[in-house]
Amino acid sequence: MQDTCHSHVPPLVDMPVVRSFFGLRKITAMSLRYETKELSPSTWTDFEELFEKHGGVQGGCWCMFYHVKSGWRDKNRAQNKSEKHALVMNGKTHGVIVYNGGKPVGWCQFGPSEELPRIDNMKDYKPSHEGNLWRITCFFTDRDHRMTGVARAALKGALHYMKEHDVEAVEAYPVDPRKRHSSNMLWNGIPSLFDSLGFKKIRKLGSERWIFKKIL
Repeated sequence: MQDTCHSHVPPLVDMPVVRSFFGLRKITAMSLRYETKELSPSTWTDFEELFEKHGGVQGGCWCMFYHVKSGWRDKNRAQNKSEKHALVMNGKTHGVIVYNGGKPVGWCQFGPSEELPRIDNMKDYKPSHEGNLWRITCFFTDRDHRMTGVARAALKGALHYMKEHDVEAVEAYPVDPRKRHSSNMLWNGIPSLFDSLGFKKIRKLGSERWIFKKIL
């Protein structure tokens, strides 16, 4: 992956209507300006800042879970961070960092299917596209910026950079928010987010997820 710190998506002005994860109420978020940069050796320190603030995220995952087919639970927080850093330095991981006022406030991981192989282990999974298929696996928003459109800005940025990588098609695996009782468990995103940016629902994946797909 090329170092693309110098290029970024122009600031996004979002005033989204955000559904709670139970889908029972609506919250209108204040208008905020976001910009996004692709993860690279030059943006590693921004990624590190965001994840260190939250203990490595999800108990110290450092967004390594989908990079491995098995053995993730045997790794501690420091090992996950070290392995993520090595992937970044060697161009073997992809993602987009969301900024507000120059501070990193959000994250979305994406990449080619072979870079994120854990999805292949999921029961009943079959790829929805032959050829150059990429995946979106994870979102994270800083605790001080939730419900303000960060995930949407991250997804827009991810799609922008995937087009720059000449990606043909991308899959996502959002979770039915009615099946998860904590917003901390919605790291794959929710269906309405992908609906809003032109993804098509393909089929169920297990009892909680759907496969969504977009041709770029």
